Amino acid sequence: MRDSLPAAPFLPRPQLLLGAALGYAAYLQNPRDPLRPTDLPDGVGPVTHRLYRADVQGATLDAAAVTALVGQRLPDLAPKFTAWFRGLDAPLPSRGGPPIRPGTRLRILLTLTRRARVQVQVMEPTRLRLRTLRLHADAGTVTFRAQDTGPGGLRLEIETVVRAASWPDRAAYLLAAHLFQRLNWEAVLTGAARLGGGQVTARDHRTREYAYVPPAAR
Repeated sequence: MRDSLPAAPFLPRPQLLLGAALGYAAYLQNPRDPLRPTDLPDGVGPVTHRLYRADVQGATLDAAAVTALVGQRLPDLAPKFTAWFRGLDAPLPSRGGPPIRPGTRLRILLTLTRRARVQVQVMEPTRLRLRTLRLHADAGTVTFRAQDTGPGGLRLEIETVVRAASWPDRAAYLLAAHLFQRLNWEAVLTGAARLGGGQVTARDHRTREYAYVPPAAR
């Protein structure tokens, strides 16, 4: 008598795998409580800390004036193929809406595929901060800063301190999203320099990652 062969393991059909992937993607795009502010504890994986810097010469506006302009024009400075900003509760100022202020919520389409939401948290003379909401690929903050460095000189910075909102978002970041992020924020810095009447003369970009330590364990 022939030995009976072991039963072949069940292999899901490609259609089932595709359906599961699409279902999970739909879940990421429609999370529970999508407008809840999020921070590092809401993310997964390591903390990603990125700093983009641009030195500007020939500026006709000082750091405070440039920051005020960026606060109202940031959605228009970002390339639409990397981050297409629109107002969530009202039109953007460039479309006849009210001024952007702390509490203003913005909707974004990241790389024309990933829905995202942020809220303006801080608007100070030389500093702006956006906080992610639950419907975003990241959990954390983005900060714009401007500093006067001499006659016609400015130093502009964008600092992001985030964790991925989900493991698929982490995978997307490692595969390609990090490149689109860099293109986006460097374009914003270039646009900010032009708003100030100057030109970028030097750039710097730094990225570091480190393990997330919950607040209670510090």
